[in-house]
Amino acid sequence: MAASFNVMTAALDAAVMAALNDGLADYLDAAGNPVASDVTVIVDRNLERAGADGMFISIPLAITWRKVELSTAISGGVFTLGTERYLVEGIVSDDGYMITASCMETR
Repeated sequence: MAASFNVMTAALDAAVMAALNDGLADYLDAAGNPVASDVTVIVDRNLERAGADGMFISIPLAITWRKVELSTAISGGVFTLGTERYLVEGIVSDDGYMITASCMETR
């Protein structure tokens, strides 16, 4: 049963990303070394999430991707999406399938 749940979750995540994505991004580590190419991402602005203590957290800019495409991102890493660059500040959530990182736009 666990295998079918994982298959269904992966199919749902793929459908969500296909419908809502903002494009394909490349990810560079904090030293500027390429780590991953063509990662399907969703760029969200002005997010609010409930934190562990039940308080709402406001996130001005966040990027979400599937963990199978990029296992993690670190503070100081950079996503490039077209001409836009997004500096990773930290991981906001990781449910084992999808990861969301708070980011800020850079030049």
